[in-house]
Parts: sequence; C-alpha cells; structure tokens
Amino acid sequence: MNRFDVVVVGGGHNGLVTAAYLGRAGLRVAVIESRQRLGGPCGGYAFLPGRSLAFTNSPGSLNPAVVHELRLADHGLRFVRADPTVVQQFDGRCFLGWRDPARVDRQLDAFAPGEADRYRELISALERLGASLRVSLDEPPPALAELRERLTDPEEHKLFSAVFEGSLTGLLETRLVSDQAKALLALLALNAQLVPPSTPGSAVGLMMRPFALAAAGAPRSGDAAERVALRGSTGLPVGSMSAIVDALEDCCRTHDVTLRTGSPVVRILHGPAGVRGVVTATGEEFTSDRVVSAVNPVHLFRDLLDDAAMGPGIRAEVAGTAMRGSAFKVVLEVDSLPAYAGLPADADPERVRACQFRVGSSLGGIEESISRALLGHASDQPLMWGLIPTLTSPGLTPGKTHLISVNAWHAPYRSHDGPWDAERTDRFGRRCVEELSRLMPGLADRVVDHRFMNPVEIESELGLMESNITHGDMLPGNLFGARPHPEVAGYRTPLTGFYVSGAGTWPGGYVTGTPGRNTAKAVLQDLHHEQRRQA
Repeated sequence: MNRFDVVVVGGGHNGLVTAAYLGRAGLRVAVIESRQRLGGPCGGYAFLPGRSLAFTNSPGSLNPAVVHELRLADHGLRFVRADPTVVQQFDGRCFLGWRDPARVDRQLDAFAPGEADRYRELISALERLGASLRVSLDEPPPALAELRERLTDPEEHKLFSAVFEGSLTGLLETRLVSDQAKALLALLALNAQLVPPSTPGSAVGLMMRPFALAAAGAPRSGDAAERVALRGSTGLPVGSMSAIVDALEDCCRTHDVTLRTGSPVVRILHGPAGVRGVVTATGEEFTSDRVVSAVNPVHLFRDLLDDAAMGPGIRAEVAGTAMRGSAFKVVLEVDSLPAYAGLPADADPERVRACQFRVGSSLGGIEESISRALLGHASDQPLMWGLIPTLTSPGLTPGKTHLISVNAWHAPYRSHDGPWDAERTDRFGRRCVEELSRLMPGLADRVVDHRFMNPVEIESELGLMESNITHGDMLPGNLFGARPHPEVAGYRTPLTGFYVSGAGTWPGGYVTGTPGRNTAKAVLQDLHHEQRRQA
C-alpha cells in the first residue's frame, strides 16, 4: 500500500508544487508532512479563534508558470491585482508604488530632483546585467565563479563587482541621492534576512527580478507584472495567501497524489543502489526509488540523513549552515480600519489600504535594526511588511471586523535580552503596534483581539527553523550553484534517486513555487533518460 513512484518529504507550497507536477505526469506520488496541516507558512493557521490566514504576506510573487501549467484557476485560485502595490511612509508622507511609472517618477523626483532618472537607470542597468549573466530562475544555476566570465562589457564588470562583492549601501549611495529611494530598494533587497545593507553581496537581492526578466519568454510589455519597478506582482490571492495552498492541495488530489499529514519523517532510507524511501516517527515506511526532500536542508542533513548517504563531509557542511532567523508575527483584529496618515490628495484610501504596507524609513535605520538583532537585541524600530487581507478576501472574519497581518523582522531567535516569554513577546508586539500607528493613527484603540507570535513559537508552530523564512541567508555565496551545497545544487544529489527542493534550493525563499517546479522538471528529465536507456 505504501509503494510509490515518488515520495515528497514536506508539504509546504514547494513540496505540493513538485507533487502536483509529478502527479500530473501520471506518477504515483505521496506527500508526507509532519504538521497536521499542509502549506507550512503559506498554509492556513488559526492565529485567532475562528480566524485563519497564512503567515506569509507576499504581495504576489507566485510564478505565473505554476499558476498556468497546473491550471490553479480550475482549482479555485483567484487574484486581485492591487494598484498601488505598496505603501511606505517617510516623514509623515506616504510613497505609493503605482503601476503607472509616471506616478512613481513624480514621487521620486519630489524626494530629490532627478531621482526618477537615477532610479530608472539603476533598474535598467541591473536588468542589462541580468541579461548578460544569462541566469535563469527556472533552471539549475551556474556556479558563482562562472558568472563574471560571461561578461565582456567593462561597465557591467564594474556593476557586477558592486552588486556581488560590494554592499547594498555602497551601491545605493553611489547611484541614488534621497534616503527615501534608498530605503525603498533596501527593504526590497533584504526583506527578512539578518544581513545589514553594509554586508558585502547584500545587493544581490535586487537581481532576482532581472534574472526573471532575462528568462526565455518573459513578458516585455511596460505594464507586465514582472516589470513593476518596486515589486512584481502576480496578485493578492482571494482567501489570503493560504488560498494558494488550498488550490495546490486540490490539484494534487485531482492527480491522485496521496497527502499524509501528522507524519514526521525521521529517516531517509537508502542502500547500495540509492534511495529506498522514508520512515516516519511511528515506524511506517513509504518505499520509493525516488524521494524529494522539500524541508529545510539543515534539518534534512542533520536529522534525516546519515553519513553513509552522501558522505560525512557534505552532511556536516550543510547541517552547519547558519539560520539566523528573526521573524515575529503580529495579527490584529480591528473593529474598523484607521485612515492612513500622509496619503497624497489624489489617492483613493480604500485602494491604498488593499495593498502591502512597509515600515522602514531610512537606510541607516535599517542598518541599525539589523545590526542590533545580530547582537541579540530586538529593534526599537522594527521593520515590517503587512497586509489587510480582509479587504481582498471578505469572509475571513464574521461581521465587519478586519484582520491586519504583519510580519516584523529582526526580533532575533537567539536573544540576549532574555527568553521569549509572554511578557517579552507582548512588549515587542506592542512596540510594533506603536510603529504601525505612525501610518495608521488610532490603531491601538481599534484592536478587539490580537496575536503576537515570537520566533521560538514560529519555529514550533509553523516548522520554520529558527524562524528563518528563507531557509538560510540569500547572499551570493549561499546562492547559485552553492545552494544548499555545491554537491547538492541543481536539485539532484549524489544519492541516486534523491532530490532536494524548497526555499533552501535555487532560487531561494519566498512564495514563488519555482524551486518545486524546477525539482519536478529534474525528476521527469531523469525518468525520461532512464526510459530511453531501457528502450
């Protein structure tokens, strides 16, 4: 009964994407998930009684190819394409990331004369560099050392050095004038990582969209989602981010994928011929000649594999990868929504409240916040990304209340300020609400219920090791052909029939589904080659 063509360990969104593609190809597939619910941080979670939504707050990074190829619309997935896509406050005035570049440019020039041209030239230069490097998010990546050799233009060599070897601070200080424009790109490049913008290689996060644009068939029209300067957006899922997982689960069931929850895998089985399957905590075995791991590589190599699988060297190096997590969750239920302070006169307040908001007003403040967290101290000015999902997903609460879902960063998992007990968790959560009140005056008076979740709780409840949403830093040395290890890059491993996927593989974290799609492609290619040899 437990013999399958492929077993997928981990039912997060990437594991489900892999399983859906393989099931669609006619393979008998099982997904084995340790938690009682599928989806990991992208799946539904009851942060408040009767109020379920996802931990993730992406404004829409799901790979459009995954949506189209798996026909997720047929499984109920719908998107609202927000415009503007983001709001961020500076000195009491709001910047809005409109899809109309002219409206964005007027705001940039208000920060500093000529800033729009400087901003656009930086974005264009990064796009040209991405095209010349010929790196695809949809294929196994090259080694970092190979990239510079692909360049012939001296100016691109200089930009490569600035992005891959210099710091984000250095790049932005050289190219832009205003603190506001620098902060916009800094929050985009760094997001959840405990990496200060002064760190060498910290600008590489700005290359993800250029790499996507350089892929074959990427849309080139001026209003294509991938070309939005501040944030490419597939859209906000109706039903919150967990609607993505609901659609993937339904797609898997349509293709007869077995979905087993509440079954922690404790060991990957293997022998002289390669992988043989997995065994769960209860001793139940799922046998297969092909196994895909979609869990954090540190957990995989430290806890589920032994030295004989691929050798003690690879195992020790991957298991020793630092996580350095710092995510903190704030969910507020409010009886009414406060007005945003500092909106331009031509902005529709309802449209603005439906998009993502970000909190982090200066490059120096971002540097200080992250540096303090690296020393084990929670920031006094937490950086935050948030959504009001009830505006695009009515029905998440009964009546007329709304949910405000916030991901705060740089609340260190390993704290020097004392354990993450109830008092400290409450104190930091209320500090987040205070900072949010700069954008949303009177917010605290409207809260009827709340949930603050500290990094240790996030690890325990959602399965995120050390509360790190990207399964490790996303710096140049941790990306490309080194993610999660040079011998385990490209989704294949030295253990025959064993594959790796998820945020710990190329192209890294966030809710794209791309690692899952790429892993499924590798499995199907190998199956095809085997069948041709046998024929």
